[in-house]
Amino acid sequence: MAEAAVGRFRELLEGLGRPAKIYEPSITADGGCVFLLLREGLERKLVILCPEGVDGRREGFVAEETGEVGAGKTALKYLICACDHRNASVLRGVFPFTRPRVMGLTPAVGTGDRIGLATPGHIRAVRGFGLFPVLAQQSIREMARTSRSPEEVLDDVSWAVFQEGYRGGFAADADHLKSEGDIDATLRAGFTMYTIDPSDHVDGAADRYDLKTLREKFRALPWDGLECGAKDYFERYLGRKFEASAPGETRVLRLEFTEEKLLRAAVKYSAAIAHTARMGRRLESLFRGEEFDLEMSVDETETPTSALEHFFIASELRRLGVPVQGLALRFVGEFEKAVDYVGDVKRFEETLRDHVLIARALGPYKLSVHSGSDKFSVYPALGRLAGGLVHLKTAGTSYLEALRVVARHRPDLFREIISHCLGCFEGDRRTYRVSTELSAVPRPEGIRDEDLERTYLDGDRGRQLLHVTFGSILTAKRGDGTWLFRDRIREVLIENEEDHYRTVAAHLERHITALGLKRRWRSGG
Repeated sequence: MAEAAVGRFRELLEGLGRPAKIYEPSITADGGCVFLLLREGLERKLVILCPEGVDGRREGFVAEETGEVGAGKTALKYLICACDHRNASVLRGVFPFTRPRVMGLTPAVGTGDRIGLATPGHIRAVRGFGLFPVLAQQSIREMARTSRSPEEVLDDVSWAVFQEGYRGGFAADADHLKSEGDIDATLRAGFTMYTIDPSDHVDGAADRYDLKTLREKFRALPWDGLECGAKDYFERYLGRKFEASAPGETRVLRLEFTEEKLLRAAVKYSAAIAHTARMGRRLESLFRGEEFDLEMSVDETETPTSALEHFFIASELRRLGVPVQGLALRFVGEFEKAVDYVGDVKRFEETLRDHVLIARALGPYKLSVHSGSDKFSVYPALGRLAGGLVHLKTAGTSYLEALRVVARHRPDLFREIISHCLGCFEGDRRTYRVSTELSAVPRPEGIRDEDLERTYLDGDRGRQLLHVTFGSILTAKRGDGTWLFRDRIREVLIENEEDHYRTVAAHLERHITALGLKRRWRSGG
């Protein structure tokens, strides 16, 4: 029935002189009706085809156009609906595979999409690898910098999942949440994973305090939020030897707190732990017994998280009854945006062994790697040592691959973007850890069209330039209030969408295979 109905509808559009692309994987028969996505020009639309007298599950969808195909007993009613928020909400109710779900301890890859068009490429990359995709992954900061709402982020993913006919399940990560207001906004949108960012409560100077200052800071910790007193900390940790081991592990990690080490760990992280506990309990009250994924992130701090500090954080979360599915630590070395890992890979591997052992012993929970894009030199160690306890977060790399498509098809527009980036780089870099200096980035005027990708997307300097300025590019406006770049970028990507999907998928697949994963199958959900 579905094939015949779609064929008749296609003939109708052709007869009306309306060229349209039908996304074949989206064709879904349900409740006597056929649902599909099509694109006319730059607009994607939902189409519902129903025989006379059959309403199926179309109730709730708001159509902008209705009509009939044929006449009599074989006539089909059709509805053409905008892919907007209202219809996305109905879609998620009708087709559960288009709404996010909890993933627990399944190994995962986060695929943030700053433009809202890359998800089909992400789906094609992850299919068959045994990784759970977090297709809707966006921090509050990124949403602000791209002028997108939590609802828009999730809606774009739901439509893309339907477009690709993907049934494998996905999560939605409300990343780097700092306040209860952030939680409320993303909960309303339907996110299932909440990454708490308590970095404002981490005392990054704790490693430099003398003992007297440490003691003063320790006494001033938020003990009410920690649900204990200073004496309890000393009794729990001081003078005791701890061992971390895990099933199947022959190695045992032995840890011991001196007074100074305990004070430094407590002063550095205790307020952040209390904040995370408060945010976690807020989520528990809002979910009312329903499941959600919770992660704590301390990756955006000055100094690496030692094994002893990791043990302290995990032990305190456990004591406070805050079950986390992921913990994002500040690993040794530098995880600069858009480029490979900077540091001693051997040292990273040595410390990772300890972190994995602690995660298994005190959890288990996943080690979440933020700024995880393009860190190809450490992926083998992550895959080999962390195994299933890994959550790799990427975002900016898909934006860069989108700009790669722009460089191929609209070099003139790409040059405009580069020129604009050069003007706003110094301001935009302030909230990022990047080493690129503006003086080292070439001007676009002297670069041949065929060399644009190599110059700006295959080298570290160009990649960091483009990465940190994404917000300025996607929100820049002309004097009349229209978008300076945003609409033109989207137009290029939509008109060349298969190239865009292939490019994003190939790049993300490089990340996955570098972890040591092999594709089990290539088709299906």
